[in-house]
Amino acid sequence: MTIVRLTSGDLLVYGAVACDDATMVAIDALGPVRWIVAPNGFHRMDAPAFASRYPDAKVVAPAGAKRRVAEVCRVDGGLDALPTDRVLGWEPCEGVPAEAVLSHRAGAETTIILNDSFMNLPSKLPGFKGWVVKAIGSTGGPKVTRTARLGLVKNKAAWAAHLRRLAATPGLTRVIPGHGEVIRDAAAAAEGLARAGDGLHRG
Repeated sequence: MTIVRLTSGDLLVYGAVACDDATMVAIDALGPVRWIVAPNGFHRMDAPAFASRYPDAKVVAPAGAKRRVAEVCRVDGGLDALPTDRVLGWEPCEGVPAEAVLSHRAGAETTIILNDSFMNLPSKLPGFKGWVVKAIGSTGGPKVTRTARLGLVKNKAAWAAHLRRLAATPGLTRVIPGHGEVIRDAAAAAEGLARAGDGLHRG
């Protein structure tokens, strides 16, 4: 889950995850939740709980995910309903119609926020679950996983090219992946996005 504070002080919650009471109180202390973004049709499980807690918030989803999200939660519109704000940007994921890229700008620094179409899980994860995640090809650093290629990516060449363009984002400082560690170093962020694009192109 990623929370973005807009210039108005309102909060945008991306990829809502149900939290304990103390964490929800901490979120409320940050500011009013006005926007809830369901990042795709698979990450929708906790959207109803957030929509219920914040009835005045707008629930939005990428165009290709609205139908699936609407099966479990009200959907008030697409990402084009998001407010115009100097700190927030978004664009459709080219070749991945069910997802979109969000960006947050703070001064000269830009953070790219992605979902299942870009992950950054380490090569090894503990336990049986870690073994399963590795077996399905989701570990090994920045990449478009095998599962994403099969279930989300409709045009590999288009998404590969888009990832390479994101790698060249002016002021790119960090990347928040769908799963895994946040890439906090500017050079590593650019390298990770480009590597994922190259790997997808080869795949």
